Parts: sequence; C-alpha cells; structure tokens
Amino acid sequence: MKLLLKVLTTALLLAATGSGARAWDKIARINIYQLAFPTEWNGKTIMLGARLQLPADAKDKLPAVIMMHGTGGIRYSGVYYAAALNGAGIATLEVDQWGGRGLAGGASSRPKQLTDNLPDVAGAYHLLASRSDIDASRVGIMGESMGGIETLLIMTRHNSDLVLGPEQHFKAAAVLYPICWLYNHVSGADFRNLIDAPIRIMVGSADDYDGGGEACQTLVSELSPSDAAHISVRIFPGATHIYDSFTDPYEFPDPGANRRQGGIIHVRADPEARRQTRDDLVNFFGSTLRN
Repeated sequence: MKLLLKVLTTALLLAATGSGARAWDKIARINIYQLAFPTEWNGKTIMLGARLQLPADAKDKLPAVIMMHGTGGIRYSGVYYAAALNGAGIATLEVDQWGGRGLAGGASSRPKQLTDNLPDVAGAYHLLASRSDIDASRVGIMGESMGGIETLLIMTRHNSDLVLGPEQHFKAAAVLYPICWLYNHVSGADFRNLIDAPIRIMVGSADDYDGGGEACQTLVSELSPSDAAHISVRIFPGATHIYDSFTDPYEFPDPGANRRQGGIIHVRADPEARRQTRDDLVNFFGSTLRN
C-alpha cells in the first residue's frame, strides 16, 4: 500500500504544470478506494483487487473507465492515465489480474485461451454498475497489450452478451498496442459483429511485436464495413511496443511474438507519444461517455 501511494503521488506531481505553482494546486482532488471483486478462474472463485479513483468534488453519478493492464502487470502508466481521466471528471477502476491469482506476471502468467480471463472484465463491470456513485450506462474500458486484447474481445456482441449479460455493453473502448494480427487469425480471437460503440486503437509504427500500426490498419480493412465504422486507429511514428513506459530502453523475449513463433521485443519510452496518448484518452472518453 505504501508503495502504491508513493507511485500515485509521484504521478500526480508529474501531471502538474505551471511555473512556480504548487503542484497540488493544479491537480483535481480524488478519493481512492482499494476494492475487490469475485471472478472465476480454473474452476474456482477468487478475489481480484482493483483501485477505484473518483473525483472528490463529484455530486452526480460519474462515468467510469475500467483499466486492464498488460502481461507485466500494473505499471506506472496506469496511474498517469487514471489521474488525467479523474481530472476530466471520469472515475477509473484499475484491475490487478495477477495479485489475486498469486502470479508474478510475464508470459507464463497469461491464460491458456485468450478469452479465459474475460470474467475479470465482467467482475469489474458489475462492481462499478452496483455503485450508487457510478452511472452504469456510461462505463468504458481501456487496456494495454494483453489488456488491450481483452478489451477488443469484449467489444464483440458474442463475448459481451456471454460475459457481461444480454444488452449490457460498454459505451466505448480504447486500446494501446493490442497485437492486432491475432484477431480472426487465432482461435478465440474472433473479432466481428461488434457492439454499437466507438473503439480507439493507439499503436506505434515501430512496434515489433506483430506488425504494429500496419497490422492494425490491416485488421480494420479486413472487417465488414459496419464493423470497421466503429474503429479509429492512431499510429505514433517511431513508437515501439509499450511506448508509454517510464523506464530506460529495454528488450525482452516473448513466445507470443512474431505470429506466435517467438522473438525479441524492443521497448523505448516516447514521452511525447505518451503525452499525446493521455490527451487522446481524455478527449475520447470525455466525448463518448458524455451524458
């Protein structure tokens, strides 16, 4: 808990702007709750943790965005994006998919099937929908990498009806570097007959996991016109996989890369692409979750 609060405080300080101003004077006050909800995993019910952040001065029911992390688990970027969304009057629920499972993260922690952890999304959705301070008709979802895969899959009518329940759909979805090649090529990655909601994809042109921006453009071009109409793609020139990292450059082997043949993934932080992604998310959810 102490580490989490330290990361949150640091991220909020970095979000402040203005020469000579006290950092906290520039930041919207928020209330933070550590929550848990049940989900099904390997034939049993487990509890997953999640951090709910709410603008402190809210008087009406709030729109909300569920945040799904990548294979590596919760990262600094989640706090960075949540603070910006909170400042725009949007609640955030960042889900920890690994802690409740006792998993450390990494490729070995991934589910066997791409859809196996979609109940995590359902649990988070129903947790928010049950709260008196959240407007259940204005809930969106965003995900990074693995979380982006889950996010796109829940936007199909089949998965949404099956996992969330009939006619309980997300109002909008945003995904960051979601491995676009997978869809309609791999078992469990059917991506068609989408729900009637906008989907925003953001990815780097130099993402070497599986084709980056080009693969995402190809995905959209291969969809039916009615499905493609829901999707917009933004490609950041020169940006890599996990371009919104706050770390030094690094690389890692991943057995799922290179169309599941395996390969080395290169990560390089791109502060400008990260900033533009943050602003894009605020604008996207600010408009799509409006009353």
